[in-house]
Amino acid sequence: MVPLASKAPGRARWSGVGIAGGFRHEPLQFGSPDLHTQAAQPHVTVLPSQPSEDLTKALSHLLKVCLEDAAKSHKTRDSLRALTSWLTEELEALEGSKAASHGVLTPAARGRASEPTIGSEGPLTDALNVVLKRTRWKAAACRVSAGRQALRHLTGGERSAAEAQLSQQERTLRESLTQLRDTIPWMLDQPFGVRANQEGAFDVPDAIAAKLVTVADCYEALSMTVEKARELEEAGVFEDGPPRAFLYLMAEAQSALLASIADAPVRSDSDQRDVFLWLKEQTTRFRIYVDRHMRLDDLADCAQSADIRQRVEKLYTELTCERKGRRQRGQLLSKIRYHVGKLLEEGGTTCSEVASLGVALKRWSEAGLDRGDRGLAEALSELRARAGGAEGEAGELLASLLGSNRTSPPRPADEKLQEERQGQSLEETRQLIGGLRVVLLAPPSAQLDAKALTSDLGAADLEVLTVDVDGPKEARAAALEGVLSARDAALFLLGVRLAPEEYNAFKEACLEQKVAFVRLPGQLTALAIAHQVMRQVGWRLRAQLGEAAT
Repeated sequence: MVPLASKAPGRARWSGVGIAGGFRHEPLQFGSPDLHTQAAQPHVTVLPSQPSEDLTKALSHLLKVCLEDAAKSHKTRDSLRALTSWLTEELEALEGSKAASHGVLTPAARGRASEPTIGSEGPLTDALNVVLKRTRWKAAACRVSAGRQALRHLTGGERSAAEAQLSQQERTLRESLTQLRDTIPWMLDQPFGVRANQEGAFDVPDAIAAKLVTVADCYEALSMTVEKARELEEAGVFEDGPPRAFLYLMAEAQSALLASIADAPVRSDSDQRDVFLWLKEQTTRFRIYVDRHMRLDDLADCAQSADIRQRVEKLYTELTCERKGRRQRGQLLSKIRYHVGKLLEEGGTTCSEVASLGVALKRWSEAGLDRGDRGLAEALSELRARAGGAEGEAGELLASLLGSNRTSPPRPADEKLQEERQGQSLEETRQLIGGLRVVLLAPPSAQLDAKALTSDLGAADLEVLTVDVDGPKEARAAALEGVLSARDAALFLLGVRLAPEEYNAFKEACLEQKVAFVRLPGQLTALAIAHQVMRQVGWRLRAQLGEAAT
């Protein structure tokens, strides 16, 4: 997709002149009233498709003169940079980056595939490496221009020192810009609607400069999110695909960035666009439904970038700790299975082997792992059955060891807590879908009582639609099209596993109609359905309920 939004050619830009604390919208100035309007006029001279030899020489001479003068003229260099930025912007417009009629974004070409490539080799986050570099650069560039605007509040030596420091930072940034492809340095060249080399370019109200600081904050939030994504993948958290919760945060970060540059002198941002495309690829590859902040009419709040960073950091800590716990469990379980295997061998029941198993079990307990773990119980089950036949000191040690590590049944308190949580999810679901029409797509083998489910879930009406994923594709497509075309359902429950192309078509249809749907990976019972409803779309149903109440 294109950046979550392409701006229309006639959209106003940031201006450096404030009116009552707001903006006076003025077109970009390059010696003409409006570049976009001018470019569309029929009288503009267009170079022939096959320029003559004289014309080629003339163009080459002019370019040579410009480059020679740029070596000694700062003004010429700025002019060439301005022309480069303008040409890049105009090419983007020509390549077309529009939102489809249903509001779902479609990608701009810009020299790359317009559709994500599924099944590419290498780490998932490799495509985000350049995004990490560019977002860091852009955030620093925004802060340099914001710092130049803040010089107006300084005087004397303090101002001179700050100005020198900002100049050095800008030089460093411009030198490193050559290493970053597809980067428009508008935040240095034209941060407030006026060319930076023009008089009064930074004499703007603090309220306008604060908008540029917000853009910097959003770049940093996206940069941090991308960095954490790389670290999570390196830690093995992405082994079975990126976690849904992390994709939601990444979608929010790129959407907030898009919202922050709504008044900037660019139509789009390469980093927001690339992260959006990456998200689309991962959600398609791993069949993860992310329906927030992936549409033009659902932009995130750009003022919440600090909150986004905090939530990313918190989720990163939780995911890494969970991964570390799983890895430790796997390693200890492998050791226990190894020692159990040695003890089960003929003549393997020795005191040293029993002691080794005891050490492994002790480390299991010290790690805080559950002694009632199913994997541990299965690993020790055969050894328990044969422990009675072991004789001598080793047999006594083994019997004592297994007796002290006998798996215990689930504690009543745990069972009670689990029941309370399930009951709470069911009660919340009843409140959220009460009065709504729900459609459940179920396999032919499912034995369901629609009336009982309707009563348990509290829906106004629940229709069970049988979908045979192994049956004729035409019949399945007709059934799905029929239930979608009715447009009377407020929630779809997907209890079957559709083929990727069918699933994507179903998802797009739900997005177009703005209807929530929930994937049901487990049993089709009221408790299981309620758990998935609250987990996947609970926040959305709450928002809809709040809007209806308002």
